[in-house]
Amino acid sequence: MPRMTITLSEERQRALKEAAARRGTTITAIVDESLELAGIRSRESARQLVARARASSGMTDEEAMDLALRETAAVRAKRT
Repeated sequence: MPRMTITLSEERQRALKEAAARRGTTITAIVDESLELAGIRSRESARQLVARARASSGMTDEEAMDLALRETAAVRAKRT
């Protein structure tokens, strides 16, 4: 597994260590969970999520695309 170095303030590092100890887990597990909650997923994970949503929606590809376009347009309209 690849390793990564990040820089945290001493206060944040201490809080992270304490949280891991309280939960009985590792810092790596907390970081992974936080990334997942932030929506940061691997491409394969995202593909699986989309496949499950499509399977359970009962919509055709055309209906799904139409809905996606309408929702995107609505969000963009709110920004202007």
